[in-house]
Amino acid sequence: MAKITRLQVGAHTVQVTRKRIKNLYLRVLPQDGICVNAPLRATDAEISRFVLSRTDWITQQEAKLATVTPRGYQDGDAVPYFGKTLTLRLLPRTGRAHITLHGDVLELAIRPDADEPARKKMVDAWYRVELYEAAGAMLPAIERTVGKRAGELKIRDMKTRWGTCNIKTAMITLNLRLAEKPAECLRYVLTHELCHLHEAGHGERFWNRMDAYYPDWKRVRKLLKQHS
Repeated sequence: MAKITRLQVGAHTVQVTRKRIKNLYLRVLPQDGICVNAPLRATDAEISRFVLSRTDWITQQEAKLATVTPRGYQDGDAVPYFGKTLTLRLLPRTGRAHITLHGDVLELAIRPDADEPARKKMVDAWYRVELYEAAGAMLPAIERTVGKRAGELKIRDMKTRWGTCNIKTAMITLNLRLAEKPAECLRYVLTHELCHLHEAGHGERFWNRMDAYYPDWKRVRKLLKQHS
């Protein structure tokens, strides 16, 4: 089981997750700040040196996050949807809230005093249904290509991964935010996770399979990172 701790490195508080991996990985996230995934035996001193060696990159990432305008889910706001941009329209409603897509307009009927978290909850619930249906429609063809079948399909709002695969149960979990990305990103993630039913790790044989099953995966992975 992964162990999560906090480590003070200079002026930064770093969230450290120790798990069964070989290398150190660093991310800067909007809510959690600086996060490091580290091998179980990595010492605090090793992690500190690693973080300090990436100081310039961390500063750049923090500057990018500072320029991002948070979505307020206001009337007229843009809503990303599988590579397209929808326009959110808020419709006052006294009864139960509901959401409907009409062309490029996403209509959210909700009480006038609903706050941002309530509006976001409705949009995310709609995303969840749309992503589940899109993934279900894509899976049969991908399963035939990869030669493996998925078990249960789940959707979660994950912070650091686009997808996971339980190699024992074949359950695939998808990041809810894939509903905001171009559709080919969903195809890439599904192919990637199904390949783990052949190869648990990310060794040469795994990437050889990706080359065979989805030759364009490098371009799509770069696209996914650009849209992150």
